Amino acid sequence: MPEATRTEILDTAIEVLAEKGPLGLTLDAVVERVSFSKGALLHHFPNKTALLEGVIDSLGESFMAQIEAYTVQDPQAYGRSARAYLRTVIDEPVTQRDVSIGRAALAACAIDPALAQRWKAWMKKARYDDPRDAAGADDALMMRLLADGLWMSDLFGTYEISPEQRRALASLLMAGTALPELMEQKA
Repeated sequence: MPEATRTEILDTAIEVLAEKGPLGLTLDAVVERVSFSKGALLHHFPNKTALLEGVIDSLGESFMAQIEAYTVQDPQAYGRSARAYLRTVIDEPVTQRDVSIGRAALAACAIDPALAQRWKAWMKKARYDDPRDAAGADDALMMRLLADGLWMSDLFGTYEISPEQRRALASLLMAGTALPELMEQKA
């Protein structure tokens, strides 16, 4: 039961964060939406900082679960984690809720450097299976940085990207994670 309470608190906090941003996320705003007392909330998260840390960890865990799900489906070991990262960032349909959560999490990390470090630790975990050769590691990093740029565009509506363009971009990025010998054969 305590884990279910913690999960409900975090899910509610993510919703409040998406709707009101990091400055609108308060313990009282969460308590207003859950079925238990402020004491139960304080048992799990004694202050707003702890709650934001929990939110970042919850988002990181969800992100890693998606990456791991894609990783186990990929039969080609070389570049697998980079492709899984790309699929997680690019393939998922971007909903308004995703955008709101992304904006709020980004703002929270910008406001609190400790939260940014926490997210950085999750992103380090996402690179666990990257190629060990220098060229492959650089390619994987480059593909992630390009995917992150697309994610930022999604958050701020910087570019109008059609579903066809998104698929074409995804294909180009995926090709950048292939074995060098395969890339040379395509050239």
